[in-house]
Amino acid sequence: MPLALLPSCKSQSACTSPWLCDAHVLVQGGGVDEPDCRTQICRHNENTDLIAWRGAIYLVHRTAQSQVLGPNSSLRISRSDDGGAHFTLLSIIPAPMGDPLLGDRDLRDPSFYIVGDELYLKALVRLPVTSARDADVDTRSVLSHTKDGVTWTSFTDVSGGGWSFWRVKPGPSGYFSAAYEDGDKSVVLYSSSDGKIWNKGALIYGVAADTPLETELTFLPSGRLLALVRMDGTDDELAGQAGRLRTKVCWAQPPYEHFDCPQELTGQRLDGPVSFFWKERLFVVARKHLPTDDLKRTALFELGGTLEGGPLTIKEWGELPSAGDTSYAGVAPIGDTHVLCAWYSTPLAFDEPWVVALLDASDIWQATFALDSLR
Repeated sequence: MPLALLPSCKSQSACTSPWLCDAHVLVQGGGVDEPDCRTQICRHNENTDLIAWRGAIYLVHRTAQSQVLGPNSSLRISRSDDGGAHFTLLSIIPAPMGDPLLGDRDLRDPSFYIVGDELYLKALVRLPVTSARDADVDTRSVLSHTKDGVTWTSFTDVSGGGWSFWRVKPGPSGYFSAAYEDGDKSVVLYSSSDGKIWNKGALIYGVAADTPLETELTFLPSGRLLALVRMDGTDDELAGQAGRLRTKVCWAQPPYEHFDCPQELTGQRLDGPVSFFWKERLFVVARKHLPTDDLKRTALFELGGTLEGGPLTIKEWGELPSAGDTSYAGVAPIGDTHVLCAWYSTPLAFDEPWVVALLDASDIWQATFALDSLR
């Protein structure tokens, strides 16, 4: 079914700031009362990613009743052939239910990558267990792939129990993903020569008291690897409304067998991050924590300083339309100066505390960034 969108960012009247254009809801969850999240759109939509493949842009997102883990969830994959002006639904991948190997599990945190002429999808499946820091959920990082975007293979488990891949990145010698341990106790590097069979490698960061989890990898032009480690901290800091807000900065040189973590970005905890280069500038879209009332936003940041080895600086360019439970963005280039971005947010009028919004409705949003306006 087609999803009609607003005009492209080339219409300056559609821009609400010099760089943020055409921000609008793409998939609406607010007001939806659908019980079957395995085949239909439900009220809580989240966990987006975008990729350019074979001349089109592909979008994936999760739909469910809430953030609560459970098999009543699915991933929905759509394609745009006109730079994001319209999307067409191609495929729905339901969460495992009655699977002979996986049993009944939740499905979330999808991201794309490309191997040869095929499009790959990484996701996480977890037991429907309620626990602090996702302890005891027996996470499996799983892969599926396609030749046409419509027909996808069955999931294969590539991490073994207890490890969550964040985002797969192509590197100088294969494919790489940071993976965090159930209970958010440590982060390690997984690598693959072919994008299919994965090996567990070096420890990226292992201070369990800092609660390390989602870790975004970025390969620098020299081949040096940057890892931005989300750190949720103590029980009091977990929700991001009190105490320290920190992101650990770690580095490794090829062959990526050892990481040094000499710096923290203080004042910003980059939840659900996605990084991308544009003309030698490094940007990150991630969740921003407001200092009071447990309120959240999704924002565009730029990392500066010495990109090749640090120290790094961080600058916020501004917020995207967002509130409540939000972030987990995807990006895809559209031309030399613009990037398409998708993310999710609780309906803006609610502007609920995050711990409330986790159980409420949320929408998938889309906008175009005019990066040449960021001066």
